[in-house]
Amino acid sequence: MTLTRETAAAKARELLHVDVTPHPHEELESDLVCGGFAFDGGDRAAIIGYDGGYQTSMTELSGETVDTLIVGWLAEQRHRHGTDAFAVEPAPPPTHPCPVCGAATFHSDRYPASVCAECQQRATDRDGRRIVGYNEGPFGGLVVFYAESPSGTQSEIAGDVLETGRCWIDGIECTIDEARFGGVVIQRVEVH
Repeated sequence: MTLTRETAAAKARELLHVDVTPHPHEELESDLVCGGFAFDGGDRAAIIGYDGGYQTSMTELSGETVDTLIVGWLAEQRHRHGTDAFAVEPAPPPTHPCPVCGAATFHSDRYPASVCAECQQRATDRDGRRIVGYNEGPFGGLVVFYAESPSGTQSEIAGDVLETGRCWIDGIECTIDEARFGGVVIQRVEVH
């Protein structure tokens, strides 16, 4: 007997003891070996598998969503059936050309002019002294040191860079700031 959405919905209602609504999911429904149908019952959810198995979750209590339940189901079933749970290659991260050297670097809409890691290592102050930026602590803040100074490696704060938020890479003016979710971001200043 072929499992239909209606038959699966009846089984989900029986298991969850509530009325359910279908939660269509292309990957789940198109995997004829490991897939099935998903249903949302408000604070609980169920997946009814094509192979007769099922899984339920008290989503409100467990902190799951129907989608996380589906991901777990597919990983577990693909492992059980000996198929690759990660057969679909993830999309490569977006990149843009580094505005200093042209190398591909990770792209974020928040930092569209960010420089690559190699260029960031060549950042200097206005006078050409190499600088290194860090988060001040676990809760953020920016601190910038001179890479080398008479008192020792990274022992002197680059006050002018901190005050202006400006640095240079190969003579190209850039900004330096803390990144939103940690770390330091250097971006080329737009040429107008």
